[in-house]
Amino acid sequence: MNKTTLVLFFTLILTFSATAQVLTIGENGSVEVKSGATLNAGGLELSPDADYTIAGTNSIEKTLTAISIDGVESMARHYETAEDLTGFTGTIVYNYEDADMNGIDHFAALQILDTSGGSWMNYADEDSADYTVTHAFAEAVQIKAVTANDATLSIETVDGNMSISIYPNPTAAILNVKFDKDLELTIYNLLGQQVLNSNSKTLDISGLNDGTYILVAKNLENNTTTNFKIIKE
Repeated sequence: MNKTTLVLFFTLILTFSATAQVLTIGENGSVEVKSGATLNAGGLELSPDADYTIAGTNSIEKTLTAISIDGVESMARHYETAEDLTGFTGTIVYNYEDADMNGIDHFAALQILDTSGGSWMNYADEDSADYTVTHAFAEAVQIKAVTANDATLSIETVDGNMSISIYPNPTAAILNVKFDKDLELTIYNLLGQQVLNSNSKTLDISGLNDGTYILVAKNLENNTTTNFKIIKE
């Protein structure tokens, strides 16, 4: 069997290109990234907490164009895998340049698509540096595509033209809701049990257990509702 395993005890830097596959693994190949090492795939850095293997056939492609996420454009740089990366724990760093910013300031957040046709999730930047967006994942995450956009986390259209935004998401404590009219906000766990109800647009969820919840935002002017998936960490 023609199996190629790269054991990375150091940072592997792969060639930058305008639009290119920055990592390619053949049918019988694999790339193993050791715990504490970093795989740098054209500016997307993966630093796993435990030894992590990407098996073929797979690739990571970098494209210097923006993606529209819920009607909002990302930075003009995104990465996409041929096959989902599953079970990743550790730190992801998204590097960008001035030319990539697409009108977004340095207060940006990491956006990860879990699978084709799945949901984009917004993860808060955990470093204070410009030109990098960093997030550490203590729980396993699945990765199909990665980009960055404004730190406003979740945006949905309401009444056809107005937007409601939820940020930051995930959060360990405070969840902010931005909307120009009165709302009733209710949070449910995945069993459908109500765990919080408020009319305040600043929610303290520090008392909730870590995990995934559904936030239902009800517009009190016309009684329409919009649902958001939020993560307490």
